[in-house]
Amino acid sequence: MTQPTQQAAPADEQAHELPMLAGIAGFFHWLEEFLVILSGPFLTFGLGIGLVDLLSDGALFVNAPALLYVWAIAQTVGVDGQLVGTWARVGQAWRAGRAWSVVGFALLGVVLAYVGFVAALVFAYQQAYHLTTAGALAKLGFDTVSWLWQRTAVSVGLVCLSGLLRYQKPRQVVVDVEGEIQRIENERRIQAAKAVAQGDRLRGLVGMARGVAQAGQAKGSGVSAPPLSSPNGHRNGSS
Repeated sequence: MTQPTQQAAPADEQAHELPMLAGIAGFFHWLEEFLVILSGPFLTFGLGIGLVDLLSDGALFVNAPALLYVWAIAQTVGVDGQLVGTWARVGQAWRAGRAWSVVGFALLGVVLAYVGFVAALVFAYQQAYHLTTAGALAKLGFDTVSWLWQRTAVSVGLVCLSGLLRYQKPRQVVVDVEGEIQRIENERRIQAAKAVAQGDRLRGLVGMARGVAQAGQAKGSGVSAPPLSSPNGHRNGSS
């Protein structure tokens, strides 16, 4: 007798977790959430540096030029660092079936992608054609003033969103063990009572069917049939 051969499953059904990828993905998810948390303080710090320099009529950067690099790093981490985290949240909301969250995060992700794309393109033009930022923007057809407005608006908007979307520890679900046990016990008693009632009804129907059958047999043979018994045990016609 030949042994039945097992057919190989299709390639798309052979889903196996690759080694270490779950841990690596978990680490990057933690890093994305960490960058989102950092973006608010970084952008606030950068806005503070810009405001101090404005109020001091430019004296801050003249006396401490290194703060210009601190401001630039804060803006970069705050704005561009949220790009991956935002699209990761789009994926999470999509898998959870939260349509409005998908739309909101996707719109924010598109705005951040636009800002990052323009910044990378301007930098590439600066390096390729040895231009200043204003020259690269002009060569690309962008207005310098409108670009600064867009970049600043995104920075301030992300400061507001960082407070609104700050990470919250998931709530622990507290289970009332005694209440759950009592609920299960009550359901078991209800089911048992229903089963007993169903059995009583079935026995009553069987008794009535037997009585009707006996009455039919007695009528056919000419013998008087005994009185039918009701389901509660009393004979019909008796007081």
